[in-house]
Amino acid sequence: MPDLLFEIGCEELPPNSILSLTNQIKENIISELKENNVLVTNNDVETYNTPRRIAIYIKNLPAKQEVKTIEVKGPDKEKAFDKSGNPTQAAMGFAKKYNLEPKDLTIKKINDSEYVFVTTKTGGKEIKELLSSILPSSIKKSSGEKFMSWGNYDEKFARPIRWILAILDKDVIKLKYANIESNNYTFGHKTLGSKKIKLAEAKSYSQELLENFVIANPSLRQQKIIDLINKEANTLNTIPANNPDLLDEIKNITEYPGLLTCEFEKEFLSLPECIIKTVLEKHQRYIVLYNKENKKLSSKFIVITNGLEQLQKNKEEIIKNTKKGNEKVVKARLNDAKFFYQEDLKRPFTYEEKIKTLSKVTFQKGLGTIQEKTERIVKLSAYIYDHISQGKERMVSPYSSEVNCSRKDIIETAKLSKLDLATQMVFEMPELQGKIGSIYAKKNDFPDSICNGIEGQYADHSNSSIYLNNTTGMILGIADRIDNLISLFSIKKIPTSSADPFALRGQTNWLFIIIEAIQDQYNVTFKLLEIINHHAKNIFNHKITNDDITKVIEFLLERLKLKYESSHSGFKDLTESVFAVGNPLNNIYEAKDKLILLTDHFGLEIKEEDKEFLTAAKRLVRIVEPTTNGNLDTSLLKTEEEKTLLKKIDELNNKQFNSYSNLFSELITLTKPINNFFDKVLVNDPDPKIKQARHVLLKKGKELFEKICDFNKITERN
Repeated sequence: MPDLLFEIGCEELPPNSILSLTNQIKENIISELKENNVLVTNNDVETYNTPRRIAIYIKNLPAKQEVKTIEVKGPDKEKAFDKSGNPTQAAMGFAKKYNLEPKDLTIKKINDSEYVFVTTKTGGKEIKELLSSILPSSIKKSSGEKFMSWGNYDEKFARPIRWILAILDKDVIKLKYANIESNNYTFGHKTLGSKKIKLAEAKSYSQELLENFVIANPSLRQQKIIDLINKEANTLNTIPANNPDLLDEIKNITEYPGLLTCEFEKEFLSLPECIIKTVLEKHQRYIVLYNKENKKLSSKFIVITNGLEQLQKNKEEIIKNTKKGNEKVVKARLNDAKFFYQEDLKRPFTYEEKIKTLSKVTFQKGLGTIQEKTERIVKLSAYIYDHISQGKERMVSPYSSEVNCSRKDIIETAKLSKLDLATQMVFEMPELQGKIGSIYAKKNDFPDSICNGIEGQYADHSNSSIYLNNTTGMILGIADRIDNLISLFSIKKIPTSSADPFALRGQTNWLFIIIEAIQDQYNVTFKLLEIINHHAKNIFNHKITNDDITKVIEFLLERLKLKYESSHSGFKDLTESVFAVGNPLNNIYEAKDKLILLTDHFGLEIKEEDKEFLTAAKRLVRIVEPTTNGNLDTSLLKTEEEKTLLKKIDELNNKQFNSYSNLFSELITLTKPINNFFDKVLVNDPDPKIKQARHVLLKKGKELFEKICDFNKITERN
């Protein structure tokens, strides 16, 4: 069985796009093969990529497409044959399409109509022929930011394509994309490798490239980088900073990693650590080192090179100049940072000093200034603080505690929260927003609770640890994200399926994470829906319509549903059942508690008593008519079964439960009364008054069930 190797060689790709493009190309090929009845398992597929190439290697493909006999439905009999039974043009055309004669058509009855059918064979194409169209299609179907065309061609890709390698074992698969025709050669390292590498067969790909200074496997390339860093750091008696995202990026900017150790002047160590790390990691993609003895930042740093050590000519001179050049760049950047930092410290970091500057800085067109945004955050943060302080306990109560900050601290922190936008340091390095504000606040003798809160408002996956015991930061983080949502939706900057320029999806995910942390710490019912409406109607100082607010709420519900669906993988029906009753934004943790409960009872392993209850609950819920309303006239309930069911429902409605688990364990006791009711009682009695009474009774049961979910939406699993 032949192996496929498909490589797209191009100009250097954006580092953050390589994995996505590789996966897209792979999935596009697998999907189109599947559509052509060629099944490929993940075990048969390997992917390779470097900054200059994306390659897909598929083992054990069949030589030919599978042949299948299929039956194809054609026109109805009346259109296919005239009254004398002679074939019409419709019948002849249908038969001709499959290289058959009208006499080969068969007639079959479907429901009350008769249709003509043909039996024909499909498939049998050479796999090479299929791939000649599938492979260029896989490129065409890929997408990403800033795709471009080149020359006078309409075809696009992330960067201009310079070669295409496409072979099935030893044979070239002929195809063309834009001006590039496929061949059986690839290229090695840009400066160290051979200009052309002709491949004798697909399976020699990675070894041939390795001999030409290209490590095509990204995992092996990253491991080599890690090994080089650890070895050198150990030699220098240092510890490398833990930054997986940076390692991912470096892996995608080198084909054959090497290493240089560089150093900056020790005088720069007086700068805050976050400034130095930003210069080295964010701006230069260098590896930060810490001294082993005192765990403090070292003046040494590591540069990952792209095969520099393998040079044959003038190696020493080139390495020396490269080292000198890297150190020169870092020195210049740190000098700039030092200047901005010192200049900023000359002015007081106070609301009164900075707010005049922020009154001239636009937040977004149509949304006023940063000063206005700050004033909104102050008001909303105070409102959220009051909400938490006065919040009621959830049904589940692990523990409760007093809010560990004051209302005065919240207001003061909110006033300072955006002041660093008026500093030279943040203007130069926007990624330090929050951190610089915290440092400057500390330099101006503000208490730690306020300083930590300024930084904490921006916490995400990269620095989530700063939320610990940082209620001020969490409250500001909630207020800032809510204001961003309301503000941007009001000017119609709403995320689409293909674009989210303000990262509102990510902000919303972290909004939910922070709210859960608040609810965990203080055991409060966090009513996000109430807070959204309060901010939109009482604090937000620009035009916003009810439709805008509705869209914000719908967006939040969609994101929360996706969050819970991903955490309860495979049980979308459970999420749907919870979201079908009430509005989870009134109590986010309540929805989570319910999903945990439902997953336990209706997930992979379902007990017999749970199955029986679900069947009974669905039976009850389904029969209740949407128009059922009014009070229950108990005098119309005559049978013992309906009286028993009513008594049990009333008992549970009047009972207080401290957890959804306890409520569910009581609901299960309704299984037998429900089944007895339906077995012995005619719900739709001929007497309209009795029928109404029985529907009202069942509606009481439905409303009781809806304290947890809509059980009718849960799939009955075996």
